[in-house]
Amino acid sequence: MRHKYLCLAESLRQVARPHLALRSNVSPVRLILVAITVALMGLTLAVAWALADGPYYPGRGSACTGVALTPGSRVQAVISGAPAGTTFCFGRGVYRVSSLVPKSGDVLDGGGRAAVLDGGGSAPYAVDGDSASPAPSDVTVRGFVIRGFNTPLQQGAVQDYRGPGWIIEGNRITANAAAGVATGDGVRVIGNRLDHNGQEGFSAHGGGLYLGNEIAFNNLNLAVDPAWEAGGGKAWATRNLTFKSNYVHDNGGPGLWADTNNINTIFDGNTVSNNWGPGIYEEISYDATIINNTVTGNGMPSSPGGGQRLGWAWDAGIQVRESGGLSASSPLLISHNTVTDNYNGISLIQSPASGCTGKGEGLYGPCKVQNVLVENNWITMSHGATGAYQDGAGNSIFSTWNNRFADNNYCVASAAHPDDGYAPDWFAWMDNWLDFSTWQFYWPDAGGTYMVKGEHSLHNKKMLTCPPHRKP
Repeated sequence: MRHKYLCLAESLRQVARPHLALRSNVSPVRLILVAITVALMGLTLAVAWALADGPYYPGRGSACTGVALTPGSRVQAVISGAPAGTTFCFGRGVYRVSSLVPKSGDVLDGGGRAAVLDGGGSAPYAVDGDSASPAPSDVTVRGFVIRGFNTPLQQGAVQDYRGPGWIIEGNRITANAAAGVATGDGVRVIGNRLDHNGQEGFSAHGGGLYLGNEIAFNNLNLAVDPAWEAGGGKAWATRNLTFKSNYVHDNGGPGLWADTNNINTIFDGNTVSNNWGPGIYEEISYDATIINNTVTGNGMPSSPGGGQRLGWAWDAGIQVRESGGLSASSPLLISHNTVTDNYNGISLIQSPASGCTGKGEGLYGPCKVQNVLVENNWITMSHGATGAYQDGAGNSIFSTWNNRFADNNYCVASAAHPDDGYAPDWFAWMDNWLDFSTWQFYWPDAGGTYMVKGEHSLHNKKMLTCPPHRKP
């Protein structure tokens, strides 16, 4: 909240500045009028901030032009009676609805969260594109509070796996039984707050963009098995899906999870913290890009349910299992992330040894950790380790599969590893636990640095501090 008050103070200062430059010819009456004006503006801005529940999104507060609805309207009948591409302006109030089915190009506008779609704990969906045949495309759902829907597992209060091009923007989607949103191809999920849902914030089955969302406190009581599908959300069989600048925290499961046959997933600039399991998890998928993220405190005892804490390689800040790049010239890239005090640092895991299990896996190639480049990351560890692991698959993950660490900066809590019961040293390679010098012997992390907490180091003409104050 502090940043809001700073913005408010600056706004008032800018308004008052041209009027309050004290000069001998400023009358007391003018000063009184200016003071009243500033006070009224302050009250207006304070109310605006108080009503702004969640992240900013484009268009907040803009007037809606279209078919006006009230809580007393027969909403589905009005939608069904209008042509495709109609804008529906929901007035302030609570709407008891069930499974609204829009038409292609429709816009459902909740007036900057003045309108509440309430399922009363029994209606399965707020908006359900999948129940229509063909499913509607290019639908916009914006500016609502959406709550209390009894969604089935792996489905969302806003449900659209089949209709492409949906925009879900500026909503607060909360306290629903399963997922907040379930999305298909070409989706844009922008500036929403997806919180306190019973299973997960999102379920993604198609490509598109998740931008600037807060995804928090989902499956908080671990009622749904987090190792199956719960937490921040899971992507399945997607192509060209991007997660950009989302804040993903305090979920009862992994933070951001791409599981099975995803290709070209981008995780860029997200803040992922204090989730039950791994922060960012790329599993049985291909050609991911994981860059510029801040990943902190995942899988720890402070996380929901005390964290998973499986030991070995699991619950890393960034965790890659049976995933990699399809080409040596275009590796799965993990770069310029700040990874701090997670249960493990960055883990590359080949498990099980068989690779693909035959359950629909391996759509684009083998299920193995290959062609992975881990470079230019800041990795701070208070326990656990960073490295590569396998459980009986041989040494190929270390030798012939083209997995590389380069130019990373490591900060550890103490020179001597605390030997926390699952990782007796800071690095893992060739089925051994290693200190930094041995790590470099086995795998020369060229250009990398290693410091104990509180130390400083001059590297490439830059003074580095452990831990870093900001991303590299």
